[in-house]
Amino acid sequence: MRNNIKILDCTLRDGGYVNNWEFGENTICSIINKLIDANIDIVECGFLSETKKSSCNSSIFNSLRPINKILESASKKNGFACMINYGEFPIEALPKYSGNGIDTIRIAFHKKDLKPALDFCQQVKEKGYSVFVQPMITASYNEKELKILIEAINSFIPTSIYIVDSFGTLRKNELLSLFQFFDKNIKQNIEIGFHSHNNLQLSFSNAQELIQNQTSRMLIIDSSVFGMGRGAGNLCTELLLLHLNENFNKDYCILPILEIIDEFLNPIFIKKPWGYSVPYYIASTNNCHPNYASYLTDKQTLSTKDVNLILSQIPQENKNQYCQNIIEELYVNHLSQRIDDSENINKLTSIIGQKPILIIAPGKTIKTHEKAIKEHIEKIHPLILAINFVPDNFNSNIIFISNLKRFSSLTDNQKEQLTTNNTIIATSNIGNVIENSLSINYHSLINPKYTEIDNAGIMLLRLLKKMGIKEVSIVGYDGFKNNPHDNYYSDSMINTTNTEILNDRNSCISAQIKELQKTMHIHFLTPSLYIE
Repeated sequence: MRNNIKILDCTLRDGGYVNNWEFGENTICSIINKLIDANIDIVECGFLSETKKSSCNSSIFNSLRPINKILESASKKNGFACMINYGEFPIEALPKYSGNGIDTIRIAFHKKDLKPALDFCQQVKEKGYSVFVQPMITASYNEKELKILIEAINSFIPTSIYIVDSFGTLRKNELLSLFQFFDKNIKQNIEIGFHSHNNLQLSFSNAQELIQNQTSRMLIIDSSVFGMGRGAGNLCTELLLLHLNENFNKDYCILPILEIIDEFLNPIFIKKPWGYSVPYYIASTNNCHPNYASYLTDKQTLSTKDVNLILSQIPQENKNQYCQNIIEELYVNHLSQRIDDSENINKLTSIIGQKPILIIAPGKTIKTHEKAIKEHIEKIHPLILAINFVPDNFNSNIIFISNLKRFSSLTDNQKEQLTTNNTIIATSNIGNVIENSLSINYHSLINPKYTEIDNAGIMLLRLLKKMGIKEVSIVGYDGFKNNPHDNYYSDSMINTTNTEILNDRNSCISAQIKELQKTMHIHFLTPSLYIE
């Protein structure tokens, strides 16, 4: 049996990025108890923070009192940890270790905060806690910086120093090189930990390499149940335990871990899935924060090639810490191919003339309310403008295309029908993909003050307003329901199932519609979540 391996489960802390740490008080207690039953060596219970929002249902704690109360009856054979992101919790608010409850404090910090963060670590140790030093993106440290780090920890001897693979980019040789550097230079009684993310599907294999590595030093491996974690997630606790039981004669109990998955995590996963994906792979290959990739892919307007190109343009000094202003600017600049569209706007104005306008969006109501829509068309004979699709139950006159990804997904027959029977309006980000289209400046149709800057319906309404149109009717502009199958007339158009993102889109689009309605009459002929 290898006695120099410990497992730290971080489900309640790192997994909380998925559900905003709102596990529920009873679930938090149950997960902790089941991790204890599984013989997990160290149970990380959440974040200790005065800046993040906390509640009785959250695994973010603004003091140790609520979590220590949960741990009153916990077994002494397990260790219990909380993490502090340096700067989020003052040393004055941390009580001396009482001998019960949380016994380990993990301090995560960026390289720019190295010296004050290590001073903070030493102060935490002086209060009686085991201290785990967590230098984020450890691979970004050069040899000189690593020596400064090691010299500092050798001076006050924390319980452990971690290799933190924040972006899931470490290959085996890089990881082993870092481990051997630490192993050679830090004092023997300091443990080495490894925290990974699974962007390149290397978490499990890298953990196995470290475990197999011959060393007498205590090794701590972080994992989370079902791999729960932001983006691509983490090393799966259940896989790690099975590997240790089968190959190193350990006696972890896996059944309680499977019960956590079944009872608590599967319902979360259905609503907000995590795990390996191409966007997080691209983020790793560009060595940047995964939220940059999330921002771009959530737009559902870019090809993989475009996402990769934009990520490659992030300045080096901004890659490690997510900055939404930077990625927003790069996104808009990528799409904003400014052109002189005055002639095309004049052509459109001539085509539309004084005709009544009916906009058709691809919501499910164009199927459920098809009869009423056709009666409206027969009654007033409007000019029909479709948004980013070719309706199969209505004859359109104009197609507005602002989403290259959506256009690319059309079949060859649909593209032929689109270009043969319709006038095509294409925003300038589309480029010259669609022949004989009337190109309109993308940038003139967005409002950067909104997070949902390039919703196609809003962009078309802004274009019509720019042309002096005072009144339009609209159908199929339904808004986003929590069940993604209720959002489009065809399931092939579903682009996200994340309810938080969908709800944010509803709110942002509703606000923009209200702004447009101050100067434009917009008649919704089918039900919509965008209007009260």
